[in-house]
Amino acid sequence: MTVRIYNTLTRCVQEFQPLHPPAVTMYVCGPTVYDAPHIGHARSAYIFDVWRRYLEFKFPDHRVTFVRNVTDVDDKIIDKARQELAASGAPPAAGALKAKCAEVAARYLQRYHETMDRLGIRRPDIEPKATEHVVPDPAHVEATKHIDASMTGFISQLITKNAAYPAGGDVYFSVRKFPGYGALSNRTVDELQAGARVEPGERKADPLDFALWKAAKPDEPSWNSPWGPGRPGWHIECSVMSTAYLGDAFDIHGGGVDLVFPHHENELAQAQAIGKPFARYWIHNGLLTVNGEKMSKSLGNFVTVEDALKQCGGQSDVLKEFFLNAHYRSPLNYSDTMIQMSLKRLNGWRTLIQHMDELERNELVSRKTVTSTPPPKELSNLETRFEKAMDDDLNTPEALAVLDEIVHEAWGTLRQQDPSGLPQPIQYKKSHETFNRVMHAELMLRRLASVLGLFEQHEALVLSPEQQAKIDEREDARKRKDFKTADRIRQEFHAIGLILEDTDHGPILRRRL
Repeated sequence: MTVRIYNTLTRCVQEFQPLHPPAVTMYVCGPTVYDAPHIGHARSAYIFDVWRRYLEFKFPDHRVTFVRNVTDVDDKIIDKARQELAASGAPPAAGALKAKCAEVAARYLQRYHETMDRLGIRRPDIEPKATEHVVPDPAHVEATKHIDASMTGFISQLITKNAAYPAGGDVYFSVRKFPGYGALSNRTVDELQAGARVEPGERKADPLDFALWKAAKPDEPSWNSPWGPGRPGWHIECSVMSTAYLGDAFDIHGGGVDLVFPHHENELAQAQAIGKPFARYWIHNGLLTVNGEKMSKSLGNFVTVEDALKQCGGQSDVLKEFFLNAHYRSPLNYSDTMIQMSLKRLNGWRTLIQHMDELERNELVSRKTVTSTPPPKELSNLETRFEKAMDDDLNTPEALAVLDEIVHEAWGTLRQQDPSGLPQPIQYKKSHETFNRVMHAELMLRRLASVLGLFEQHEALVLSPEQQAKIDEREDARKRKDFKTADRIRQEFHAIGLILEDTDHGPILRRRL
């Protein structure tokens, strides 16, 4: 089985073949750090984390290098810095805006990292910042082995190739001089011309042209360049940083579908205009709406990741399962109903895992007994179906359905022994073969879920001395037939998110999902 990817550039599903095996190279457009990350940011970051995980799973003998940039100089960052300076009431001082821009970017990058860490989304192998690659830096040239690992160097090459031109301190890319422009977004220059215009203050020769370099404005962040002080345009960043760390040609470029035009189209044009083949496979995730509407602060439906996690009861896996419910290229609507559906499904999976955790903790079963034996054929077939779904352009809805079947298989096996006790703990006088089958299913669930980044933050419950004392008190009450006290203690556990279950081998405490 081979991995197949829908390539935005070719508009078809293609077999993935790494350019330089055993290396796999992947670049994804990262955050512009000026505000708290919202659920749209989280969906994109998670989707490409799953792509990375699956490529590692599929090509275990390959090295997947994942690069995700940080835009830490941008109009939005400058606007946020101005707002914060104005709110402080302090009189403006020379250099204050520059310093505030750096502070804003650093603060929100830290917040982005903390948020994604909380979701269990792995950090990239390399995370270059735009501000570190504006002008030539000997350290980056040495690290990347690319002499054009700076934006001013890259722009200079575009001017030399007659693909760009200076204009009064700005530098613009000449769209009409690049014959392949529009290939990624499937648009023609004539189609683009209809909506193009020259904004006030722009010095470009053609409405279609876009800025590579912007002349400095008072007190804004700026760098010296052959065209005067200024800062880079947004699009040049990723052309420079992707090729600097992954080479002139690399395997995968990813981002949200809203970046196809103009950002990714411009990236591709900039790179190919100076002879760099650039990315071979372009992957784009669909947009996310909230209650059927585009997310917007003005509409009052702006949902931060922090807000979403509160709705998910603090469980990051619930939000992840919600993201996986739709194909990554499809739009996805965030609503309370959808979150509750994800919570319900995840509860079913986790109940099996916690069930086996507690049985093992009570030394009723041991997973070690199944590690050296092959899984039953029915389970092996399910694992094959999971991989087949993921191979098909990361068909996560189908992959989740397979995980449902694995859990169903486990409970079905237990029901054959004691139909009356499930899914509550049952009589644990089962055959060795039965428990082997159930544990194979549970271990397979864990293993395949880990490919999706699920259950990684799951830990078996460790009882505190106070909790154990409460359980002992309840057991004494039950023996005295004091069911009022026993029910009260059960409710006390329930109030703090724990479920107390009675079994023939004593009580088991597990987390309420």
